[in-house]
Order: sequence, then structure tokens, then C-alpha cells
Amino acid sequence: MKNYSDSSYSVKFWQPNIQEDVTFYKSHFNNCGFDKHMHDEHTISIIKNGVMDSFISGSKQKINNFYVSFINPDEAHSNASEYKKEYQSYSIYLKTSYIRKLFDNSFTNKEIFFNKSLLEDKQLSQKLLWIIEEDEKKNISKIDFECQLVQLLDKIIIENTSTKIYTKLTTHDTIIKKAKEYMNDNYQFDLSLDDISNELDVSKYHFLRLFKEKTFFSPHAYLMLRRLEKAKHSLQEGNSIIATAHECGFSDQSHLHRRFKAMTGVTPGKYQTFFK
Repeated sequence: MKNYSDSSYSVKFWQPNIQEDVTFYKSHFNNCGFDKHMHDEHTISIIKNGVMDSFISGSKQKINNFYVSFINPDEAHSNASEYKKEYQSYSIYLKTSYIRKLFDNSFTNKEIFFNKSLLEDKQLSQKLLWIIEEDEKKNISKIDFECQLVQLLDKIIIENTSTKIYTKLTTHDTIIKKAKEYMNDNYQFDLSLDDISNELDVSKYHFLRLFKEKTFFSPHAYLMLRRLEKAKHSLQEGNSIIATAHECGFSDQSHLHRRFKAMTGVTPGKYQTFFK
């Protein structure tokens, strides 16, 4: 987490009262923010007030309340307030299973992704802000909320999503894909560069440079973020913090605590209370 002097922040997670894989997130950052990270879910974010300094789609951007930002699963991004300034934002995390149901069941074998990382659409931004805040305040009925949410997501799906199937990958893309799969399958172990490069049958030095170039993460940073994403899911499911630390590859509970708070802004224990 990026912290300067006189910094402050607050974050909140919650799930709307519908039978779908949707999580809302509210944050307020004053002179601070998060380093590069990623999520398992498709993420839609809006700014309520202020300006967010962001790294998204491989470049730095300044985002205000005229824009809606879109982040695909496993995509590197960061967010922070401008120096000595603050901003407030909201995000919607959509699991891939929910996106597929919204999109079309015929696309279940394809990868669904956002086309553009930013859309300048203040009307859409304000509508998303309204429905999230109404749900947070419990000012909207379940059926009204879900109908309006699906209507907004349908608009986004039509205007800003596509599908693809991995067919002919370049040699470099194949290496990255296999490396991610290997780390995702073995995140709980104390992997070394040799373990990964031997699995890929490439030089570990070539792999290290290639991975950072293609993903914006070092292999170590990516592996840690995979563990943290697994930990988030484990805590949401009600597993204990000790069990989560052990199952997700952390050396102990304190190790999980430090890493988790640095990425989410809250401790594992506090995070788990949002999902009870």
C-alpha cells in the first residue's frame, strides 16, 4: 500500500441481498492508495468525487466521475489519490460465472473480457453510483435493485465486452499462460524460479524478464497476489484465519495479516465480517 505523511483511508465490502456472485466495494483515500494488484473477478469502478491516479491497461491515467473503468480478471492495475488530495470510489466485483449467465450460456467455453478499460459516460457512472448507494442504504427493494442492476450490466455487456477462445498463441504468450496455470495450481507451495522455469523448459532469467514485461508483475508478486485472492475466497466461505493462512501458502497467520492488509486495506478478520 502506498502511504504518504498525513494519509488516511477507509474501505468497505458488502454483498447485495441477491442470489448472485456480486460484491460491492466502497473506498475513500486521502494521500494514499494501492500498488499494482489484480482480482479474480471482472471489476467495474466509478469515482464519486475527486480524481484517482490509476495504472490501467499498461498506462497511467487520471480518472474522475465522468468515467467508468473496467478491469478484466488477472489484469494488473493500481489506484491512489493525487498527492495531498483525496477521492472516493465504488467498485462492483462480478465473478465470471455471473458474467457468463448475463452474457449468454452459449459462451461458457469462451473467455469473456472488457474491450475498453475506460468509457467516458457520466450518465452510466451516475446510474451505477445511485444503485450501489441505494443498496448500501437499503433504500431499494430486492426486485427493483436486481432489475436495474441487470439492465445496467446488459448495457455494459452490449457496448464493452467480447469473447475469445485461445487458439494460436505466440511462444511468449504460451509461456506466460502455462506459468500462470502452474502458479495457480501450486500457490500453496514455496515455489522457486527454478521450479517454474523447469516446468516450462526455459531459462529462469528469460522467464523472469518475459513475465515482468507481459504481466507488469514479478513472478514472486504474482504468486503472492494469487495466494491473496485464494485467501479472500476462503475467508468469504467462513474458513478460519489460521486455516486460510496454512491452505493458501502463507508461513503463518501474521504473514497473511501483513500481506492481506497491504492489498485490501483491512485485516483478514475485518474482511471476513463483511461477508457474515
